[in-house]
Amino acid sequence: MLGIAWLCFLIPFPGLGMFLGWPLNMVAFILAVVAMAKGGAGKGIAQLLLSLVVSPLVYLVGVVVFAGAIGAISQPALDAHAHADKGSQQDVAIAHVAPVEITARQLYRDYEANEVAADVLYKGKRLLISGEVVSIQTDLMDKPQVHLKAGSIEQVMISGLSKEEAGVLSKGDAVLAACTGNGMILGSPVTRDCELQ
Repeated sequence: MLGIAWLCFLIPFPGLGMFLGWPLNMVAFILAVVAMAKGGAGKGIAQLLLSLVVSPLVYLVGVVVFAGAIGAISQPALDAHAHADKGSQQDVAIAHVAPVEITARQLYRDYEANEVAADVLYKGKRLLISGEVVSIQTDLMDKPQVHLKAGSIEQVMISGLSKEEAGVLSKGDAVLAACTGNGMILGSPVTRDCELQ
């Protein structure tokens, strides 16, 4: 019976040692005590000592085996994540080489037509956006935000400009900004890390 309990401790399956191994160990312990009561102290002493001393050691080995199995399972995921990070860094480097040239109007239309498809095309990618300035504001953190005309009332927000860059702009100016696409917020395409060209 102790052999089955120890096997349950060593198999790296969640809960097997706890819900089957320890109860079997407890039964073996009780049987050892009963054997000692009926046949004398020498009758069940070996089983009692195995239950009290060896079982915790076997359980500890089982925990180590289980932890190793979990580590082995999670390691490929960590490696894949690290590989994905390297790939995204390479993508960013490639994106710096060839930014997507687009007008503010076309960027807005693409997001209006299909936000998911537009995110695939533009989000996280370097963009070279041309458009007409309709407003120059600051956000809650006192950082400049410039809105480009994308239609009669539609706008594209470019952010990340320095205060000096935003300070020289005026409504109606035609601008060309190198930015990183950042999706759509409250119905308007937004960008980050912009620099005027």
